[in-house]
Amino acid sequence: MFGRIINILTMPFRMTGKLLRRGVKDARAAGRTTANAGGAIIASAAGADLLEEEYLEEPPSGIEAALFKQLPRPRLTEKAASELTLEQAVGYASDAKSFYRFGFPIFARGDFFYEEVEQDYLNAALGFDRNSIDKRFLEVTTLFRKTLNDNTRAMLLFWPPLMFALFFGAAYVLQRSGAPAPFAVLFKPASNASVWFALAAFAGLVVAFFVYSWPYKVVQQRNLLNLDNYITSKFARINNNFQVAKRRALNVERDKRMGQREELKDEAGSWTLAYHWFAMRLFLCELVLRNKFYQMRRNTTLYWVGGLFCTIAALCALGALMAVEGASLQLIVVMAAAGLVYLTLTAAILRGATSMMFRVVESNEWSRFYIADLDATIRDHVGEDKLQIVTFRDRNRME
Repeated sequence: MFGRIINILTMPFRMTGKLLRRGVKDARAAGRTTANAGGAIIASAAGADLLEEEYLEEPPSGIEAALFKQLPRPRLTEKAASELTLEQAVGYASDAKSFYRFGFPIFARGDFFYEEVEQDYLNAALGFDRNSIDKRFLEVTTLFRKTLNDNTRAMLLFWPPLMFALFFGAAYVLQRSGAPAPFAVLFKPASNASVWFALAAFAGLVVAFFVYSWPYKVVQQRNLLNLDNYITSKFARINNNFQVAKRRALNVERDKRMGQREELKDEAGSWTLAYHWFAMRLFLCELVLRNKFYQMRRNTTLYWVGGLFCTIAALCALGALMAVEGASLQLIVVMAAAGLVYLTLTAAILRGATSMMFRVVESNEWSRFYIADLDATIRDHVGEDKLQIVTFRDRNRME
């Protein structure tokens, strides 16, 4: 029911936004020399310290983009399985050695949040300081976390108290000046002041609900869908590379002879460590996402509580101002009642910000670490090698 109502209310604005976006796109297409040129400008503005070439396209523009931040879809830099060579496998084997030999810090710093401790470990494990291929992933997820948090902070922490101060302040000024309230005849025998404050609560609630349901929701879902597509594509490529490296590790001896023993050892070791590292990268990248999403969920709750606190503070401040200016107790009670109705309904609407955001993330589509079956791969690999050794040994005895 609420969805239909908001669709009807926002239809003129959405149609206007579509027309404006279409005009902007046509203008850009006419004046653009290359697709990458415009993307680089947008990326440098939206991505801060993130490198420009990380972005594939410009973010969508519209009326909603004026209120909340939008990011373009990141470009995938993960190597495809068809590009996987022995030289790259040697590099991945080196990364695997660095990870397995990394000294896990037992006594971490205690002067900052634990998620930052975990983030430092994940950055080190994924080679952020070594400019590894996962550095891009770490930068992209951090940038999206900051952007999503910025939008949520603006929506939950600033908009509710701002709407309260604007509409309730205006209602107090208007009723004090004696201006007749609109539709007052419909609310008799309620006083003129009661009608003004009721209208203020209704207007503030409608504006807050409108901003939450259209620009905020649209922008947040776009950002999350772009992030979801990026994560799904990256994890799928890592999983494909795992499968390719596993097959080559299992079959490396087919192209070698006894005279190539050293080459066989080196190549088999590189491919084996490579597929180990691909599996561990999936695991570590999932930990990175857990870290980022935890911060987003936690901060969303904090912003929601902060918005309630600021609105209550504004309500108390307005009540104190009315008392100082000699307003009657009845008028203050009427204002407080209307304010509490506004606060309760707004809090109920905005409470769904977390579920609304993460509902669009198809986490079940990601190639998870457990799907790689690293344990089964190691068991099959070792078992096959041992079987070939026994078969060769028994054959030599029979001969």
